[in-house]
Amino acid sequence: MEEKRVNQECYLLLGEAPTAEAAARIAEVFSACPYVYFMGAFGEMVVGIYFLAGAHRWWLRAVAENPQATLGLKRAALYVTERPAFPAGMEPRVPEARGDRSPCGAHCPECPRYREACRGCPASSHFLSEKP
Repeated sequence: MEEKRVNQECYLLLGEAPTAEAAARIAEVFSACPYVYFMGAFGEMVVGIYFLAGAHRWWLRAVAENPQATLGLKRAALYVTERPAFPAGMEPRVPEARGDRSPCGAHCPECPRYREACRGCPASSHFLSEKP
């Protein structure tokens, strides 16, 4: 049921929140994402490092295109490398007990991309490991 580390890309997200408190809240909410390697707030700046493959790439790209609607950021920049030096990749951090909602609070069945563009969050009970 786990995604493998094949064809992972490493993403660096730099975002500006409206306030330092908002940046800290955003970093905290998304810190438990299975694909997050690092997430932190530096004043009003949010910095995240993600390792993604397959169907979840669209989500992070959507953050850069519409940072206010996705994360509540004023603006965001996204950088990607297919050749990270260290670490070269990571296994998604999946809890033993998967809840109805993903760690960030999203409910996969409510998302219009669920099942087609996205197989769901691997940390939720709604994760679909294989395409139907």
